[in-house]
Amino acid sequence: MKTRISKELNREELAEVLEELASALRNGTFELDDGRWPVPAALDVKLKHKEKKGRIKTRIEWQWSTLADYDETERKEVENWQKTFKDAKKRLGRTFKAMGKAVSDGQIPAEDLLAAFVADSHNMADTADPDWKEAMEEYLDHMANLQTAVARRQLDVVAHELRDLGTRMKNCHRAFK
Repeated sequence: MKTRISKELNREELAEVLEELASALRNGTFELDDGRWPVPAALDVKLKHKEKKGRIKTRIEWQWSTLADYDETERKEVENWQKTFKDAKKRLGRTFKAMGKAVSDGQIPAEDLLAAFVADSHNMADTADPDWKEAMEEYLDHMANLQTAVARRQLDVVAHELRDLGTRMKNCHRAFK
């Protein structure tokens, strides 16, 4: 359900791609592999241009909800997934923060806190989009390392794995938001 271009284009080719996007937006119909989607009158847009260290970088992002275009059964399924995922993400954030506090206080996280974090992590992985499979596997590998470090009471390794997990969470959020 996505299209991605990740290659070098000459400026005429890039202009053609951008003109096709502009035409689709103007016409109010956006086509993807899975069908045609109506474009609403207003969109959430982020546009950023910057020059840094000899390079110009432009990022264009827009989004809109397509839930109104789903049939009722599909819409309810997506809404339930969104709620389940959001709840799992909130619980995971709370347990992660509590574990970080324990470590910053110089303590190994308590077993019940670790168990809650592990359960929240697996719940998050179970509800994650299939596109995130590789990122979730890497995250779960670091979580297993954290469990081992806690079991061995290695505070410095626990702190290291929590930093790695925090980095994985931030990277996933940026990449799959």
